[in-house]
Amino acid sequence: MKSVALITEYNPFHNGHVFHAQQAKQITQAEVTIAIMSGSFVMRGEPAIYNKFTRTEMALDQCDLVVELPAYASLSAGEYFGDIAVQLANYLDSDALVFGSESGDTDAFLSMSQQLNDLKTSPIFQQKIKEGKSYPRILSELFPNEPLLASPNDTLGLSYVRAIQQHGYQIKPYAIHRQSSHHHDQTLSHSPIASGSAIRHAMTHNDSEWQDAVPASIQHLYTAPHIDKADTFPFLKYAILSQSVETLNQIYTMSEGLEHRLKKVILEAQSFDQLIQLLKSKRYTYTHLQRVLMNTLLQFKHQDRPETIHAVRILGMTPRGQQYLKELKMKFPDRHWITNVNQQNASWFTHNIHATRIYNLMSGEQQDDFNTPVIRADVR
Repeated sequence: MKSVALITEYNPFHNGHVFHAQQAKQITQAEVTIAIMSGSFVMRGEPAIYNKFTRTEMALDQCDLVVELPAYASLSAGEYFGDIAVQLANYLDSDALVFGSESGDTDAFLSMSQQLNDLKTSPIFQQKIKEGKSYPRILSELFPNEPLLASPNDTLGLSYVRAIQQHGYQIKPYAIHRQSSHHHDQTLSHSPIASGSAIRHAMTHNDSEWQDAVPASIQHLYTAPHIDKADTFPFLKYAILSQSVETLNQIYTMSEGLEHRLKKVILEAQSFDQLIQLLKSKRYTYTHLQRVLMNTLLQFKHQDRPETIHAVRILGMTPRGQQYLKELKMKFPDRHWITNVNQQNASWFTHNIHATRIYNLMSGEQQDDFNTPVIRADVR
C-alpha cells in the first residue's frame, strides 16, 4: 500500500488540515495517510488546546494512522523537529511527505536544501562560525533575499527536505501552497479556512464563528478547551524555584545565561505573560522562550534528547491504517509498533508519558498512555 506522511500538530484540526490531507492523497495517489502529530505540547511552546487523544479522533476524519511525535521534538526548533519527524516517516515506510508552504515550489526546496546541507563544510561558513556568528545570522548574510528563509512554514519545510537528503531516505517530498490565513493571524474572516491561532483565540473568547472553520462531521469533539499556556504558570513557577541555577542550566533549549535571568525574574512575575515579557530581549524570540519554559516545566535535559527512533506510538487508526500496520509488521518484523502502552514497552516512550502526566495534572484530564488504548475509527 502506498503511503503519504503529514507532519502535523492539529492544534486543533481544522478545514485547512482537511485540504492538506486531501491534496496529499490526490497528488501522491497514496492509499494510506499517516499523520505524525505532536502530543501533549506543541512547537510554539505551550500545551495543546486539546489532549492528544481528542486530537487523534479529529485527525482520523482524514487520516488512516496517527502516530505521536516524540515530546522532545515537539518542543524543539525546526532542524531537530524536522529530523525526528522525517525519521518517523521513514520508520513507517512512507513513500512521500507532503507539507504546506507559501510558494508550493518543490524544486526550489530541493535546491535550497542541498545548498544548506553543503554550506556547513564550506570555508566561508567556517570563517563566520569562528567570528562567533549564530547559524541564523550566517544564513541571513549569505542568503539575504531568499524567500524560503523568510517564513516559518517554508523554513520548516526546508528542515524536512534537508533531513530526507542527509539521511538518504527514499521519501519523495512535495510542497503544496498553503490554503490558510497567516500562521499567526488571530482573526476569523467569515471564511471556511482559518489559522489555528485564530480558531484558538475564538474558542477562548467564546466566539462561535470558529465553527465555520472546522469539519462539521466532527464538531462534537470541540468541547470547551482543556488548557492554555496561562494555566502552566503556578506549576512552572514551582519548577523554576525548586531547581538550582546549575540544574536549570541543563534544561533542554536553555540558552547560555538565561537560567540566571529566569531565577531572577520569576520572583517578580505574576503570570505567564508577564514572565515572558520580563524575559524578552532582542536575543530571544517569544517562541524560543516559551519552548524553554515548557522544557523547564517538564524538566527535559540536554543530555536526554533522543537522536534516533526505536519505536512508534500508534495513537489511532482506521481499518485501512490497521491493514497498513499489518503489512509493516510483516515487512519489518524487528521494528516496534505500539498500539497499547504497558509496563513492558513504556521505556520507549518515557518522555511522552511524562509530558501527558504533567498535562493532565494541569488540565484535570484523566486519559493517559496506560488507560487509553489505540483509538479506532469506523470505515469512512
